[in-house]
Amino acid sequence: MKINRRAFLQGVGASSIVSSLSGLMPGIASATEQRGGAPDKLLKREGEIKYHTCQRNCADRCLLKFTVQNGRMTYVEGASEMKKMGTSPCVKGHAYVQYTYAADRILHPMERAGEKGEGKWRRISWDEAYAKISTRLKTIIKEHGADSILPYSYSGHEGVIGKYGGPSRFFNAVGARKLDRKVCVFAAYEGLKSVTGTYQGPDPYDNIYTNCYISWGQNETATNVHGIKFINQARDKGAKLLVVNPIRTPIASQADIWLQPKPSTDTHLAAGIMKYLIENNLADIKFIKANTLGYQDLLKRLDEMSYDEIEKVTGIPREKMFKFAKVYGESELSVLRLGYGMQRNYNGARMSRAIAMMHAVAGQFGKIGNGFVYDNTQADDSLNYSKGRADHIHPNPDTVGHVNMTEIAKAIHPTNPTAYGKPIKPIKAVINYNGNFVSVAPDSNACRLGAMRDDLFLVVHDFLMTDTAELADIIVPSTTQFEFPDMGTDYNCYHMQTSEKVIEPLGESKDNWIFFKELAAHMGLDHHPELRVDYEQILRDFLDTDEPAFRHNNITYEQIIKEKFVTVYDQRPYFGDGKYKTDSGKIEFHSQMMKDAGYHPVIDFGLPEDEMTPEERNLPFRMLSPAIPQRANSAFYNVKYIRNFPAYFAKVNTEDAKELGINNNDRVRLSNHRGEAFFIAQVSSQVGRGTVMAPKNNWRRMDPQGKASCTNNLTTDKLTDMGGCSAYHSTNVALEKA
Repeated sequence: MKINRRAFLQGVGASSIVSSLSGLMPGIASATEQRGGAPDKLLKREGEIKYHTCQRNCADRCLLKFTVQNGRMTYVEGASEMKKMGTSPCVKGHAYVQYTYAADRILHPMERAGEKGEGKWRRISWDEAYAKISTRLKTIIKEHGADSILPYSYSGHEGVIGKYGGPSRFFNAVGARKLDRKVCVFAAYEGLKSVTGTYQGPDPYDNIYTNCYISWGQNETATNVHGIKFINQARDKGAKLLVVNPIRTPIASQADIWLQPKPSTDTHLAAGIMKYLIENNLADIKFIKANTLGYQDLLKRLDEMSYDEIEKVTGIPREKMFKFAKVYGESELSVLRLGYGMQRNYNGARMSRAIAMMHAVAGQFGKIGNGFVYDNTQADDSLNYSKGRADHIHPNPDTVGHVNMTEIAKAIHPTNPTAYGKPIKPIKAVINYNGNFVSVAPDSNACRLGAMRDDLFLVVHDFLMTDTAELADIIVPSTTQFEFPDMGTDYNCYHMQTSEKVIEPLGESKDNWIFFKELAAHMGLDHHPELRVDYEQILRDFLDTDEPAFRHNNITYEQIIKEKFVTVYDQRPYFGDGKYKTDSGKIEFHSQMMKDAGYHPVIDFGLPEDEMTPEERNLPFRMLSPAIPQRANSAFYNVKYIRNFPAYFAKVNTEDAKELGINNNDRVRLSNHRGEAFFIAQVSSQVGRGTVMAPKNNWRRMDPQGKASCTNNLTTDKLTDMGGCSAYHSTNVALEKA
């Protein structure tokens, strides 16, 4: 039996990720146990159809179709009329019915009735909740100032209302301290801008025209599963698949060539590939002369790095690197997809810069089928965030203090609060929504210590008892994303998408706009007209933009509502006009921006170990904590069928495990100066020697071993070289059999 690459990869992607999840088909599992269930109808797909964008922090940004029967969500499928979609969501999307009607949803307000973390609660009414929250906040403002109040949120909801438009209006009116939400992408933003002036790139729909697809530090099966179809279509026409990843992902398993560098050594690897391209006449000299500055500086810098040193640092045999570089260099059209995880390192900006420079040496910009894809925020960046968030109503927008969300543990430290390395006045209240900082933020033990402060008023707006919620003073029930209207922006393809209200709010839950709007009224802040509007007006405020990505196609609120999704404009081919977004208008091999930041202006070869304390540097294992397909950050832990997929494991290299006497399914202990975590060992060649992998953002309270373990007990909260991003993967640990 013959099987082509596409069919095989589809089998891996579909069979292992979707078909094995037949128990997740909405409406089947435990249907009779769900509140309001109608077993005779739950299996049917007929009913009213609602279009709703999945608001998880995922590059797919799926547009889904929900069937509603008698006010109850019964079925979910992909909106197949959209090019990027099929009829099937990912595993997480398949679980949305169970997610929404989960038995452990919080459906009414509660206040703490014991010590923090003791788990004792008393049900209260919304009027009581509003009175208690507003009274406490007013007292804090009077005694300590409004900047003693800090919001904490991130990607629990990615809609423009749910993430920013609703909550930000409240915090701006209060005059609260600003939270810098830079945990995800911002190191590479700076690194890429130092080369081409932007982090945006071509439309991934054009990947089908490439001769060579390079997946660098990306796991498409976890956060871009629907994009695999475009890779497959290119491969069906003969394109090569090259992968660079320290973890053998499903895509890496199917690659023509997979390079497995030691973590955070990507700068050296990119330099080695550039050296090979130049030495073997595979550099595009015509492109370089027409489009770049500083090429002679690059040649000089590359001469300072030997292949011996590159091989030693990366762990990749030069013959394999040369083979990769040859295929890459001989490809007429190569598109490179840079992942988000690899730049979450102390040297994240510098690595990203080197990879983009490599692509320029190959001349792979400016044509359909080539280019560099990282974060296509053409739609998102075009929104009028200032108006949508009502930034103008903040009383001190230019002088109020900022806290980087990665450093939340430092900001709420009991005795020595800091932000960006400087002392700050104590935070006296945190309102947590769209997030779960005790699980998601690095150095979880320190986060928990700060949250346990008696003088910290912690309000959590959520629909689940998360690790953060269990430490709250007051919990108020949120809706899921499906219980109010919104819109969503794609950050891979060029789309703006609708999110229709699918069902009415369950129980006493309130969405992110209604909660903050009503809390503002109880605090006497509703004299601001921006705090009295409806959902539609907030959306119209965001869409009130003159940015060309929207105005080129005259995109309007009415169009998005009617058509369900629209495509924003950007040039095709991207950079086809040869005009780059740097100050010089050229690709910059020599960067003043890098020099001003304190780094080598061409290539900086610094490694995370250079910035670790000796205590951590000497630990034998680098811990990587990437996404896994069955979770979205800390979401979906409430779905019992999803919980059957492990999230408390540590992948250990086969040879390392042998030396340590560790076997499959043994309990192991990972530790460093921040704490410890216990996991179940998965012995595998998926990770290289000296590397251990554990899933990110698992919950302490869901630990099946009862050890209150989570990966972020161990992770660093030190920021990246540029951009103020998180550096989770620059974490070293000890490993032993428990």
